[in-house]
Amino acid sequence: MRPCLLVDFLWEQFAEAAADGSGTGGEVAALWRTGATLTQAFDEPDPRRAASLHCLAAIAREAGDMTDAEARYRDAIAAWERVPEWVALMAVEFTARSASMHIRLEMKRTEELRALKRSINAALARGGLAAALNDLAELLHTTERGDEAEPLYRRAREMREKSLSHREAGVAIICDNLADLLEDAGRQGEAKEPRARAREIDAEPFHAGIDYFRKQPWKKMTDTRKLTAAVYLAPPCRRVAT
Repeated sequence: MRPCLLVDFLWEQFAEAAADGSGTGGEVAALWRTGATLTQAFDEPDPRRAASLHCLAAIAREAGDMTDAEARYRDAIAAWERVPEWVALMAVEFTARSASMHIRLEMKRTEELRALKRSINAALARGGLAAALNDLAELLHTTERGDEAEPLYRRAREMREKSLSHREAGVAIICDNLADLLEDAGRQGEAKEPRARAREIDAEPFHAGIDYFRKQPWKKMTDTRKLTAAVYLAPPCRRVAT
């Protein structure tokens, strides 16, 4: 196994174990810190670097270090905003039903199909950015900066819906967080819509984090797999009860 491929698999294993959530807080933090160290071998716009920064911010948030958490969330957001650079250069693979079809695709529609695949993956990456925006908003909400948090929640919701699905499990989390903020501000009427939407999604979610990632028929370490892991193994966090 080539060293770079080994690092790819190791990062995924650490991230998957951390996202599983079955360990203690200290164990999860150690897994993400190890994963973040591994990402130093990746290119700067690699989505796994953004995902690791996001989760390091969440660790600081859980530890109560709001200043460090905010800085790390902003770093994660900046990293996610660079991911389109990585997507523009990512390897694109085609699945054909036969050898002759594959040849025809290669000869006639290669560039069009590559552009389409990259467009789809660029949209997927915005789901990761949405998660980081939500988590920064949750921190701002908790530190009584609701005016700053609300537009981030709304941006995160719209982005996650368009990126993944309006029924994606992470959208429900963002909707609940937004509803909490509106209720805290005495805007109960406005809170009804996002709260009701969250309950609709919870009843029949489309995608759900680590479970969705594990169900994919991965056969090798493709760039699409790397991006999907980064998005689904670093999901939006539900607001911490206060």
